[in-house]
Amino acid sequence: MGRGDAKYVGREVGEHLASKTPPGSFYTDETIFRKELEEFYDRSWMNLGREDEIARPGDFFTREIGGESVIVVRGTDGIARAFYNVCRHRGTRLVEEPAGSKLRSIVCPYHGWTYSPEGRLVGAPHTESLVDFQKEESSLYGIRLEPWGGFVWANLDAQAAPLQDELGAFFAKFDRYSSMTWTGYTKRPLLEGMTDDDRRRVYYYTVFPNLFFSLHPDFLMVHRTWPVTPTHSRVECDFFFDPATMARPDFDASDAVDLWDLINRQDWAVCQRSQKGMGSRVWKGGRYSDQEPQVYDFDRYVMERLGMS
Repeated sequence: MGRGDAKYVGREVGEHLASKTPPGSFYTDETIFRKELEEFYDRSWMNLGREDEIARPGDFFTREIGGESVIVVRGTDGIARAFYNVCRHRGTRLVEEPAGSKLRSIVCPYHGWTYSPEGRLVGAPHTESLVDFQKEESSLYGIRLEPWGGFVWANLDAQAAPLQDELGAFFAKFDRYSSMTWTGYTKRPLLEGMTDDDRRRVYYYTVFPNLFFSLHPDFLMVHRTWPVTPTHSRVECDFFFDPATMARPDFDASDAVDLWDLINRQDWAVCQRSQKGMGSRVWKGGRYSDQEPQVYDFDRYVMERLGMS
């Protein structure tokens, strides 16, 4: 079943009530993990971070996507670009720092090949006598990068549909809300564009595979997930608020940050114990509770994409 063809009806039909969860190997097996990276992280639009992280020319950060190191840098022309973090000479890792600023050039530590922030090869020592070698043909390997909503998104698949085609209809859900800027949480006015129903609710969304966010009446919280090993992932969390509220002298971020830190720490403990138990040779899968149709739908979607349903 294709990505756009799937319909998940755990809640409506109750399929989860007669189904078993995936076996423990689904969460621990190295082969399945590599397959997930190839199918999901190598072929999907990934939320890499915020545009304000690379606000000025020379600002950059690096990310690990599906086993590939990626450099995201703002060029001297003001355009943000993404490149594979590998030199065209001997394949050396170019940048080890997680982030930085005032980057004027990218210099390989091996033999000094040098690239501009726009990815062009501008220096290649001891290549004057090489046959059929042109610097302009040895720029850094580029990666598709597109901005939306104050974020930068990348896709390692050169043949994938544009970001707007993939997620435009989903993005349109949020057109009525005012823009927000990163920081913490306090007792604030509600976000502009909220309906009466919105004011009493919290909306949770997943942009598969690496983005989860919750829209609250007065702030937005965003999580990005980066898989490291079959049993270890890194999660980044940002809080966003209305700029006018942030400009108030009484603005205080502590209440939301402290609350969600407490909630997440409580979840971490049981999640870590669950991950440990998944590795037991005797655990072959369990059952969904009657309150878990969405978990069933999520598992089914993943297994169908992996060809394991």
